[in-house]
Amino acid sequence: MEEIDQIIYEQPLNELIRTCLRLEHLFNQIHTCLNALDAAQHSQAIVRLITDILTILDRPDLKSKITKELNRQIAVLTPLAKSSSISQQKLEETLRQLNTLLNYFVSTPGKVAQNLRDNEFLGILRPNLITPGGGSCVDTPGYHYWLQQPSDVRFNQIDQWLKEFKYIKNAVDLLLTIVRNSSEARSLLAVKGFYHEPLDSGALCQLIRVILPAEIECYPEISLGRHHISIRFVIPNIEARVSQTHDDIPFRMTVCTI
Repeated sequence: MEEIDQIIYEQPLNELIRTCLRLEHLFNQIHTCLNALDAAQHSQAIVRLITDILTILDRPDLKSKITKELNRQIAVLTPLAKSSSISQQKLEETLRQLNTLLNYFVSTPGKVAQNLRDNEFLGILRPNLITPGGGSCVDTPGYHYWLQQPSDVRFNQIDQWLKEFKYIKNAVDLLLTIVRNSSEARSLLAVKGFYHEPLDSGALCQLIRVILPAEIECYPEISLGRHHISIRFVIPNIEARVSQTHDDIPFRMTVCTI
């Protein structure tokens, strides 16, 4: 297992960023399964992840919220073309990607990944996978049959399904990249395991990122109010309720505002 030198914790401040983080998490799990040495054994896991993504995409307002945010980001970034402190090449590429995604979501009818939503095989499977043990041959014999097919047959089908997520995945990746890179991280200290600071009420804060050295044996519990951030660093305990550390904890934090 690859060693890491830091752990990043993220706390969204609005529902769209929360949804994007959840989708990113599921897409990352699919990527891990596809790149595993025993990838052929992960068909069930990938199908379950696909149905989880579809459940998130069921939200009736998701497409309109993404479209609105793409429009807003274009409006925010376009005036930066006059700034000499920003890489104009990167800015032009980012705006090109934003406009491509915006045009797609505006011109494509139906919900996101509508073809998968209309797929009869997945439509039968989705409610069964919500039930514990529901993906067995008892409830879904067609799925059981599919799982017994050669791995190349299964993965060709999985590849076709995943192509339906291309634009929503690109939108999630781009929006989160813009938000994460919108501000610089600051080095801070949580005295006796606690940190508090006011939020700028005039800025649109979308995400809080807390970065901890991996060797520090605690993790943050982030509380957000309309006008403040509070962070309590707690000692991990799998067997009992966690408690706040009394040590001073050095950490870095990014208040992502754009």
